[in-house]
Order: sequence, then structure tokens, then C-alpha cells
Amino acid sequence: MTSRKTTPAKRQVERPSVRVPRSKAQPAIQSLIKTGILDRQFSVITDDQTVALPLMRDPNEIEIDELRKLVPSASLGVEDFEPRKRHPRTFEEALAERLSPDILSRLPKSFDVVGDITILELDSGLAVYETVIAGAIMEVHPNVRAVFAKSGEVSGAERIRPLRYIAGENRTHTIHKEYGCLFKVDLSKAFFSPRLSTEHQRVAQMVEKGERVIDMFAGVGPFSILTAKRLDEVRVEAIDSNPQAVELLQENVRANKVESKVHAHFGDAREVIRKELFQSASRVIMNHPSASKDFVKEACAALQPSGGTIHYYTFAGENWETDSRNDIEHVVKESGYVAERVLGIHRVREVAPMRWQVAVDLEVARGQ
Repeated sequence: MTSRKTTPAKRQVERPSVRVPRSKAQPAIQSLIKTGILDRQFSVITDDQTVALPLMRDPNEIEIDELRKLVPSASLGVEDFEPRKRHPRTFEEALAERLSPDILSRLPKSFDVVGDITILELDSGLAVYETVIAGAIMEVHPNVRAVFAKSGEVSGAERIRPLRYIAGENRTHTIHKEYGCLFKVDLSKAFFSPRLSTEHQRVAQMVEKGERVIDMFAGVGPFSILTAKRLDEVRVEAIDSNPQAVELLQENVRANKVESKVHAHFGDAREVIRKELFQSASRVIMNHPSASKDFVKEACAALQPSGGTIHYYTFAGENWETDSRNDIEHVVKESGYVAERVLGIHRVREVAPMRWQVAVDLEVARGQ
């Protein structure tokens, strides 16, 4: 006679707890996540009337006050909790027991991660759940230390997107790694998008030994620094009109040890080119899709007398390929130059329904 193996029951663990009415579980969870004391390693306990939530430690007076502002009837205690069966693999999975199927279906399918900061784009109906959503992201991605929500469009000469703090550490500065390079980023001071990572690398790989490149809207330096790290013999002139971006750019140049190849310039790219960089470059990068058109004349003027390549970025809708091509070719011609050949044109990323950021790689020559 053989004996049948049995799976031992999971040992319950005594933890500090807070018990709340089931109808108040959501705001209680939000409060505990925001104060950082919800113990996500254990499952909640539910009955017909209440929910018991496991805590990492006994809450202090301030944390208790915050909780009772939302759930006046919350009661503290100690209870035995079962460890979670396994760590959730996605934040949707982590939220399965906390949000209704209807709410789950409206969650964003992706989010931006810059260093250890996550940036969410939530519709207005999900704002009440944002703290719970942020907590689930931090649960699934332990490297995430702060979560913010987009609260407006990228705007202004500095190209800053307003952000609203949700959970974790309330800071906007971080270190972001991209293709072996490290970038100090402050999302409240300078433009940076992790969604352009592939584009940064694509352009950097097109640059050849011995070139002189002008990055007209360099930001914290991803195009410039990736190019310089890849080639021994290259010179990159990195320009930006945002003084805080230039300060971060200079720090990143030093951190990545490319001081001899990347030279930072503060000012309007048009003025910098007119005064310092006229007819000096073999290649110009124009990553400012909302305003690049206003800088095309100077981009052409920056090219050597023999001509060169312009990487032009713009926004376009349904007829993105035709519109983007016509856009840059027309402005180049108006500026007194010749658009000799389109090397490539592609959509970089979707920025709104049926609207994309588009890249056009164009060979430009001097007019006759």
C-alpha cells in the first residue's frame, strides 16, 4: 500500500492589521499604499461584512489619522494572514482582487518608465483608483520607486509635461539607462521620453566615422551621447534653449566620458548656428516635432557646402507619409536648398488616436 503525498497547508503568519467595512476597502487600501505600510506579501481576509488588511508594521499616529479620515470605523489589531500564493506577473493580475472587471478593462495597456519612475496616462474615470493602480505597479516592478500621472501636454520652450504625484517617493529626478549609457533626468525640468529609445539608437547607428553632427534640440543628450559612445572619431554639437536641460546634458556628457566628442551649447538653435556653426555639419538632428518647421532654414545652413543629412521630426495624421514628406521638402525648397533624396520615413510613436510622431531622413544639397 502506497501513501499519498499531501501538500502542507501554508503556515499563517501573525501580522498587524486594520479591519474595515467591505464598502470602505478601496479607500483604506489607497491610504495604506500611499503611506507605504500595506504588506503585499500576504492575502487579505474577507467575510460578509469586513476586510482585514495586513500591515508591514504598526501604524504611527499620523498614518492612523490619514486612514481614519477616509475610513472612520477602521479598527487596528493583530491577525493571522496567509502568504500570497505567488507574486503577480502583471499589474492587472495584482489588481484582479481589488478592482471590478469593468475598471480592469479600462486600465492603460502600457506606461512609461524613466529610471525608477513610472508615468501613467489615466482617463478621468480612473483617477479615484490611481493610488491602488500605482501600488500594483510598484508591487509587480520592485525597481519602481515613484509613480506620477500625466496632467497635461508637453508645452513651452522647455518642452515640459506637467505631472501629478501619485505614490512612492515624491521626486522627479532619476538615472535612466539606455543602450549602455546613463542619463541623469529630471522630468520637471527637461524633456525626456523613453519611447524614443529605439529612435535614439537608430540615428546614432547611421552616423559614420569622422562626421560632425548638430543636435538642435539635445535635451539631456540621448541622441548626442549615444552617437559619441559608438564612434571614436566624431564631433557632436548639442544645443538646447532650456538652461536646466543643458546643465543635465553637461553632467551626462561627463558621466558617460564623452567630453572630447560632445560640446554643449545653450541658446536658441537658430542663433547658435548663425553665430558659431554655419556650414559646419554633415548631419543635423531636429527632434522637436511641434516646432522643427520653424528651424529648417538654419538646419540647412548648418550643413557643409557639399550638403548632408537632416533627421526631421514632425506630427502627422492619417496621411502621415505623404504629409510629412511634403512638409519638409516644401520648407527646404523655400529656404533655398534642394531636397535631393528621402532616405527613409517612418512613424516613431503614436501620440493620439490616428496621430503620430514621424521621422523623415532627408539628403539636402545647396540650391543652384
